[in-house]
Amino acid sequence: MLFIYEKGEAKLSHWHLATINWLDALPDDTLKNIRLASRTQMFQDKETIFSPMIEPDTVYLLEKGLTRLYRCSDSGGEFTLGFVEPGEVFGELSALNNDPRESFAVAIDQCGVLKLPKRVFIELMQTAPSFSFAISKQVGKRLQRIETRAEDLIFKSATSRMAKMISLLASDLGQENNNRININVRLTQGEMATLVGCSRPTVNLTLNDFKKQGIIELEDGYLSIIKLKKLKDLADAVPEYAE
Repeated sequence: MLFIYEKGEAKLSHWHLATINWLDALPDDTLKNIRLASRTQMFQDKETIFSPMIEPDTVYLLEKGLTRLYRCSDSGGEFTLGFVEPGEVFGELSALNNDPRESFAVAIDQCGVLKLPKRVFIELMQTAPSFSFAISKQVGKRLQRIETRAEDLIFKSATSRMAKMISLLASDLGQENNNRININVRLTQGEMATLVGCSRPTVNLTLNDFKKQGIIELEDGYLSIIKLKKLKDLADAVPEYAE
């Protein structure tokens, strides 16, 4: 990927968008229009990419790194909606619905983000079937994950929710090495708590329990999974009160 930097931003090179595979099906003139209308900006770890606003005018496409989407309560509590991986569009729902943006997006590690004007995004949705299909799949997957987590909050214990969250991270972000799965993203216990809807002390106790059972290893915020099947069994466990 080739970046040309100017005043903290990265301008699009001619080859830039070729790294986003599902854009390859777009006509050359459409890709050219995207290059001319958009720009790429680099964000450092924990830097805010966007925050709530009344009239958002930009849609974002992640090219490099990982992004966390979350919302805040009036009391300041956070709830993580999910993570965005390279090739995914985010911040699109407010553009499609003409609604205010209510969520936050924050960079995890260093991120390269394509900032696409809302008008260009809407034009692509209306005129490029392959683009619309790819966006619909991404939105559907993200909403399905949120629905599943909402169901888990009602029916599953904190232990099961933690086990399921780690299993999903392994599926989405894990890399297998020496009979273990390494999740190469550093998450604080506070961030994990916002994923499963429980307190930080509960996360700490549960992680220590998993470590004692030899299910995981945890070093400086990085998780390694040693017994994936055991983790999945805990994720599927039905609490006694549910009988």
